[in-house]
Amino acid sequence: MKGFRFLVDSKTARISDAYAQRKDIAPEEAMKLFLGSTTYRLLNDAETGMYLEVFEFVYDTFLEEMGDEVE
Repeated sequence: MKGFRFLVDSKTARISDAYAQRKDIAPEEAMKLFLGSTTYRLLNDAETGMYLEVFEFVYDTFLEEMGDEVE
């Protein structure tokens, strides 16, 4: 699947950065939280197709999983 790894990695970086800013935590901590999430597992599974979704959808899914209010 061409571009799969790039899409997953770029969304992972963006989500981690956005969550770090939102929660005022270190980017490394936000990355750990995201990498341990169900949302990341779904994003990283090509069969789900989540890697093709826009950033906002994936980020909102992660926020819901974390119990945060979606904006």
